[in-house]
Amino acid sequence: MKTLHTTVFLGLMMFCLSDLYALDQLSDHSNLHGHLYDAETNTPLLGAHVFLSGTSIGTVTNPGGGFQIRNISPGVYSVVFSIIGYERINKEITLLPGEDKSLSIELQPVVYDLGEIYAGNLDDRWEASLERFKNLFIGESQLADSVEILNPEVLRFERRWWGRFTAEALAPLQIENRATGYHITYHLDEFSHSGRITRWDGDSFFSELTPADSTQAEYWTRNRVDAFRGSLQHFYLSLIQDRVEEEGFSIYNHRPDFHTFAQKDRVRISRNRLIRSTDEEGFHHLRFSGNLEIVYRNADEDPRFVRWAPDINRGPQSFQTSYLELNERPVTIDSNGEVQETYGVTRSGYMSFRRFAEATPIDYRPTNWDASLAEY
Repeated sequence: MKTLHTTVFLGLMMFCLSDLYALDQLSDHSNLHGHLYDAETNTPLLGAHVFLSGTSIGTVTNPGGGFQIRNISPGVYSVVFSIIGYERINKEITLLPGEDKSLSIELQPVVYDLGEIYAGNLDDRWEASLERFKNLFIGESQLADSVEILNPEVLRFERRWWGRFTAEALAPLQIENRATGYHITYHLDEFSHSGRITRWDGDSFFSELTPADSTQAEYWTRNRVDAFRGSLQHFYLSLIQDRVEEEGFSIYNHRPDFHTFAQKDRVRISRNRLIRSTDEEGFHHLRFSGNLEIVYRNADEDPRFVRWAPDINRGPQSFQTSYLELNERPVTIDSNGEVQETYGVTRSGYMSFRRFAEATPIDYRPTNWDASLAEY
């Protein structure tokens, strides 16, 4: 459920503890439970993390290796099982309304060379690579100024003479976003940058920070709304729910052989020509040729965008323009607004400027989402 962007690949994936969820949720919500075992000894695993990748939903296993997550909205999820000393695995599931699903999972023990995490030569070259990684991964927006990687020493970088830049993390990244009020544990599986293409994927554990006062709480709430508005997930959800215009989006199509996105070569395209329901509940197919231009009218550009974007010589605009191109046709979008095909979609423009600093859990929705976002 990742998406390749022309300048950023967001494998935006997150969770916090399930006991934040009230037990009086809607009756059509689902439950997930099961047990984790050592694959070699069949011993129950205590304290393993179990979470729905890309969400704020998760828990830890009890002394018997058992876990339970209640009141999950029906949909498609990747369940992540993780504990130090064992291989992390993902299991794709579909939860139907009111379903009570059980899983029995075995994890394979692995040996980590933890000494390598702190024994590396973290010299000036490494420091320069770290700054480059933060710009590419965290981003260069105003929100990015408030994001810190707390354990950068676990990162290792490689640069090739032809311009390819890669990163690996010897342990999960611990990231604190003081703009949106999240602490994120990010399991980085892949990161690469070449030319103008950056992509990454991984699994995230998002937990909410405790605000110092009501002013900070309101600040975080406002920034979360701003991060969601105009995002690719917001756009996909508006397509699924047939609320494109209501959510502030206008969509145009460019003919396949055109590459400069000139206004005279674009045509307005309706939502019904782009997306179709599939035979499998909760999934939709997105299909188009050429480039899709997405104009989001309900927010201004970040002033830093015009400095970040190549070949732009103007001031910030009162709307945000992005472009999508399909690498596979069609791609499949689930009920959470996530693309199923890894590297299935390339995005550029403003949505590519938005990076990990703007990440919110895929189960996050602003207040009054079901009614309208116009008030924001």
